[in-house]
Amino acid sequence: MSSDNFTSDIIKGATKGFLDWSSENIALLVKKFKEKKLAFIKDPQTIEIVKQEYRSGESKFYQKYVKNKEILFLVRIGLVLRKLENNETKLQNLRDKIFRRYKVRGLHIAEFVQAGILNRYLGLIIEDLSFVEELEKEIEEVLGNIEKHTLFVKYNENPFEIIKKVSNIVDSHTPRILIIFGIKSSIEIIRKAKEKIKQLMKNYELGEVSGKDKEILFFKRKLHKNN
Repeated sequence: MSSDNFTSDIIKGATKGFLDWSSENIALLVKKFKEKKLAFIKDPQTIEIVKQEYRSGESKFYQKYVKNKEILFLVRIGLVLRKLENNETKLQNLRDKIFRRYKVRGLHIAEFVQAGILNRYLGLIIEDLSFVEELEKEIEEVLGNIEKHTLFVKYNENPFEIIKKVSNIVDSHTPRILIIFGIKSSIEIIRKAKEKIKQLMKNYELGEVSGKDKEILFFKRKLHKNN
């Protein structure tokens, strides 16, 4: 056998082996990687819900525009939190695990998605965008710098603290949209501070989502039209 034939046979064999390995094992490898990533959840029922959310329309939409893998994962976990809202025990259990693994920022990203704030945020900015690439950039900005765009009100804060924080945020970087979000006992804190905040935010239009389980204020900066 000539050296050329020998080399050719090696290349063919290696290529065939790679293709065989790919077709038989890549799907399994991806599955194992995904399961390892979900292992911190521990609860089998919740893990199954996560897997289902990977196939949901909302998850697939965000997959197109969220390129950061960790943020995309937290978006999907946020969708799972929404699914668990009727099961307080499992909901709190997953929230605690997100906090332990991804800290405050990770929990806030997941809560942002759970509460439907991301969807509403995109609805507010979409008319101002001209290109698809801008949408990707906006999603990356709001999720990657969540604390600059959203004030998550804690249960032990008071209205005066919230008003001061809003003032500091607006003075520091004048966001296009500022979101104030609270659940449970923090709802009343936001409601008590709302009128004062509206006075601070005179250059912003207010939209709100109010319910027994959450309070969300959306302040969108007014665009000054040229005469």
